[in-house]
Parts: sequence; structure tokens; C-alpha cells
Amino acid sequence: MPHHPRRTAFLLLPAALLAGVLAACKDSGTPSAAPSAVTVVSPSAAGSPSAAASPAAASPSPKAPVNKVPTCAQVKEAMIRGSIDPYDAFGADGAPLTEGIFSGEDGLVLAVQQACTTGDLGGKLGKVTVGTIMSSYVDTTGRWWGVMLCVKPGSRAQCTVHFALNDRDPIESVSIAGHKLTVVYLTRPDDAGSATVAVRRTAVYGVSGSTLTELSHTDAPYTP
Repeated sequence: MPHHPRRTAFLLLPAALLAGVLAACKDSGTPSAAPSAVTVVSPSAAGSPSAAASPAAASPSPKAPVNKVPTCAQVKEAMIRGSIDPYDAFGADGAPLTEGIFSGEDGLVLAVQQACTTGDLGGKLGKVTVGTIMSSYVDTTGRWWGVMLCVKPGSRAQCTVHFALNDRDPIESVSIAGHKLTVVYLTRPDDAGSATVAVRRTAVYGVSGSTLTELSHTDAPYTP
């Protein structure tokens, strides 16, 4: 068979090119798996929306609602209402206090008293400010102290008088502990012949539904 130098050259050229490619790969020393290592620490993966936000961050657990309560100073600018006389006459809007006083055209005077506290009564009432208020009429001797529960749903405190004591039974203090309200006031025995106070009563009230109910009281002698 005759020898063709040109055909031999064409056959050797692809073999030489292949050998050069293999030699280049051997010299580079870079394994084919290297790109996967780079992907793990890729900044684009760390900054992707799915990686940046976890389910907890996207849907935070809701916090329990907290009742807004006024300070004792804010009670002096409150709206006063109640279902007992004379507060029921003001309806749902209530009577507006100014610096702790309301004066009606019929001679009624409402005056916020010093005894005041804030605490959690539990039940449907929850955390409230307990204030005290006295009602009277001009040119009369009657004085009625009442206990009111106050919240602050907006810019102004809203107070509801829950109960009132007998005529001329001044309240000395109010306090809350263990979801119970303690009221200390001066009074007199039921069979007393005069209006002069002779007893210091400590009464404990608990929550029944959305109202306060007296649970117990203790009396101690008092001398004016």
C-alpha cells in the first residue's frame, strides 16, 4: 500500500490537540467539584428573600392586649358616669371633671378625693385605676363617698362609680392585692344615735362578673 505523508499528518494533528488539552487539565489542579463549595457560601444565597426571613420573623406571635389605665392625676380630668344616683343622670357620656370638680346647675357638686390606687382586679375588670369621689349638694350637710373604676381608652379617662357608702362615711384608703380591693373608711354602728363616726371599717371586695361585691369586713374602734 503506498504511503501518503499528507494523510498521516492529518491523523496526528487531532491526537496532538487532545494530548495538549489533557496536559492543561492536569496542570490546573482544580477539581471539578470546586464550584459546589463556592455555592454554599454564596452571598446571593444568603441575601435571598427565603433565607433572610424565617416563619417566626414573618409572623410574630400576637401580644396579649393590655388595658390602658389613667394615673390618679388624670382621674381629676375624667368623665364620670354610673348606674346609681346622682351619676345615672349623666347617661353614657358622663359628667366632665375639671381639676377634680364638677358643679351642676341644680347645686350638685362632685369632688374627687385623695384615696386612689392602680392594680389588677382580675375577671372582666382587669387592670384599672380605683378612684374615690364625693357627691354633695350646696347648702346641705349630706356627703356621700363613692368608689369608681377608671380606664383610659382615649385622650380622657373614663370612670364608672360602682357603689357609694352611707351618708358621711369618709374613705381613708383603697388598695388592690390578689385581685381584691380593700377599702378602709370611717363609719358608725347601725344603732348609733348620732352621725359621729366611731368605727374604722376595713372592707374587702371581689369581682363578680363585671361588678364589685363585698366579701367581708372587720371593724375597729375609732375616736375622732
